[in-house]
Amino acid sequence: MKHAYPLQSDNTLAFVLPDIRGGGAERVMLTLATELAQFGYAPHLILARAGGALMADAQRAGFSITDLNADRLRGVAAPLRHWLRENQPAALIPAMWPLTSIAVWAARGTGVPVITTDHATLSDQYAHKGALHWLALRASIRATYPRARANVSVSAGSARDLERLGRLPANRVKVIHNPVTRPDPNTGRAVWPANARHRILAVGSLRWQKDFPTLLRAFRLLLVQGCDGELVILGDGPDRKALSAMLQPLGLIDRVTMPGFTPDTGTYYASADLFALSSRSEGFANVIVEALSHGLPVVATDCPHGPSEILDTSDIGSLVPVGDAAALAAAMDAALRAPPSPDAALRRASDFRPGVAAVKFLSLLPQPQLSESMRQA
Repeated sequence: MKHAYPLQSDNTLAFVLPDIRGGGAERVMLTLATELAQFGYAPHLILARAGGALMADAQRAGFSITDLNADRLRGVAAPLRHWLRENQPAALIPAMWPLTSIAVWAARGTGVPVITTDHATLSDQYAHKGALHWLALRASIRATYPRARANVSVSAGSARDLERLGRLPANRVKVIHNPVTRPDPNTGRAVWPANARHRILAVGSLRWQKDFPTLLRAFRLLLVQGCDGELVILGDGPDRKALSAMLQPLGLIDRVTMPGFTPDTGTYYASADLFALSSRSEGFANVIVEALSHGLPVVATDCPHGPSEILDTSDIGSLVPVGDAAALAAAMDAALRAPPSPDAALRRASDFRPGVAAVKFLSLLPQPQLSESMRQA
């Protein structure tokens, strides 16, 4: 593959991911890599198994890609270690446990510094996985994270949680909020289920963490109270069948649609009246920033830990208790009746533009060796 950036080992930043499906963490890492390239680094993607909805985006950006062809994450360590010895990048940046711990272990003795990045509140994300999984989580973090050059998390709450989980020193984990770009509203076409007065949007994986059943029940209450509304939930995941089964009993067949994953979320943000988030937990909640970047009012659950850090003033959104459908319905109704000014939302979204995160990340990285052409530019 042709490289868009000068590939010298002193400049190469190796980003390690399971794959590049359409999830928030994967998109964040591509955004960060793109931004850091502007500072003289050469992003290189190392994937446990190459594939995913974002492959075309990575190729258009000109990133080089290494496929470790590992069917399971435990098969990553040996080929990753070999690649590091052969290529000696400036730094290795793995995303998401357990790949973070695996990468630290693989890099031992190679001289390659590792910066771990976590995009979730790990104690919440893995709380229901069972005792053995929980023990493996804690033990691996305690054994590997102190060996990294730096540890990064995407919110203050998640960072403190990681420190407690790994018995790391206070403030060891650096907080760098996710870089979020404004989804382009000029691609694709938004398809809403009904010609209703109010359009409500939610975006996220269809899984337990996002608690879309509470959102569906809240939306039903909203309709019962007289709101002429419709709801679109963008995303896919293991709970699709269960969520679809809820629509008929709740009388929502004609008012709710779940189109699945789409890269054209901007068309939905641009045509929505309100954004709703019903999660049980979040590391950061990129989708809130995406909604704010389109000037949308936001109603979100006050889950650990991202939403309250983003919605830090009442003029851009409101927070409700986790799992409380009645409170969520009331907040959505209030926001639709008296939406706040979009100006405050747009200002807050600008705090999370990609350049802000990239500058913070620069302080953790070895400085790149610029080529002669870049020095003259």
